[in-house]
Amino acid sequence: MGKVIVEMSISLDGFIARPDGRTDEVHAWYNMGDVEVKMPNNDLTFKVDPVSAEIVKESFQLGANVTGRHTFDDAEAWGGDDPMGIPSFIVTHEVPKEWTGKDSPFTFVTDGVASAVAQAKKAAGDKPVGVAGADIAQQCIQLGLLDEIQLHLAPVLLGEGIRLFDDLGKAPIELEQIKVVKAPHVTHLFFRVIK
Repeated sequence: MGKVIVEMSISLDGFIARPDGRTDEVHAWYNMGDVEVKMPNNDLTFKVDPVSAEIVKESFQLGANVTGRHTFDDAEAWGGDDPMGIPSFIVTHEVPKEWTGKDSPFTFVTDGVASAVAQAKKAAGDKPVGVAGADIAQQCIQLGLLDEIQLHLAPVLLGEGIRLFDDLGKAPIELEQIKVVKAPHVTHLFFRVIK
């Protein structure tokens, strides 16, 4: 089965969003270049530099996604379909009524992150599973489920907001650096979680 990856844009001081959830500054690099990279399953197109274009294309190789209900709601259910066109597992305490039924494009998981990751790994086969949202990523780290951390380090200090690594439980967590890719408006950092 494939590995479990969290891939996020982050500020130099460790925030993935402002306190209100806005990500303008940490995601600015997605629109600061000349190379167009279209999302696989919707009309969203990024304009990045040539180096970052390859990194973005690699991130589209996932086999399934796991995200939390807060991220799902903030994204307004991505217009009714996963933006990459892959199985999407939403961790929640309560399934939203508008998404119940066998025709729902999302699988709502009410028995925890470990169950969502197991279901996503099965759906993804040999492809990686992406984890979205700080809370879900933190739970994956705490449960020993996360294999890689991929960060897009934006050259900005937010000062406050939503941290990616706020509640890790049994720290320290050792990482092995896999690669670092410097681009004009962002630095891409790749780590393996040592288990």
